[in-house]
Amino acid sequence: MSDRGQDRSGRRERGKREKLGRIRVAAHRLFVKQGFERTTTRQIAAEADIGAGTLFLYAPTKEDLLVQIFQDEAGRAVERAFAHMPQAPLLEQLLAVFHALIEFHAADPALARVFVKELPFVDDSRHGLAHFMAQLYARLGGLVDAAKASGELAADAPVRLLVQNLFGIYFQQLQLWLGARAPEPRPEDERLREALELQLRAVRAKE
Repeated sequence: MSDRGQDRSGRRERGKREKLGRIRVAAHRLFVKQGFERTTTRQIAAEADIGAGTLFLYAPTKEDLLVQIFQDEAGRAVERAFAHMPQAPLLEQLLAVFHALIEFHAADPALARVFVKELPFVDDSRHGLAHFMAQLYARLGGLVDAAKASGELAADAPVRLLVQNLFGIYFQQLQLWLGARAPEPRPEDERLREALELQLRAVRAKE
């Protein structure tokens, strides 16, 4: 490809990224301002200053946009957590991941409420959220497997079920926090720590 062709291709890609950024900012603003249910794709397109047909090329539905925003931003939080994972007992490693997600939600509690209310009911077969969660569960499962191998957990501890329970504890604490009228910057660390510790106690290796 000639230099001129590369320049045109580069400009197109930058234009696509810039347009997608505007779309996501517009969707974010409207989801928070008037709620997910009341927001339409036509409103998002108008807010982003693009045509409705153009929006369809990037995200056919508002559910697609909600999942895109969540996966992009929550995914970065998870990546940071695993990139700086402490060499510590399983409880501390789990808290590192869950705290990273909590900090992500705490940065915008209004949007976090939209995520918590809407994402559990998104059609996973269409929007790819199941793949994101499967990857997260697999990485948490890796932490559990390592704890089993080191003798911290019982060798017969059921990894998949344990990961589901641990994530469920985190998600319940997140819901309780977001349901408060005037939440603190983030849920109480000790409440989450104690709940996770109680679950882990049931599968600790016998001394």
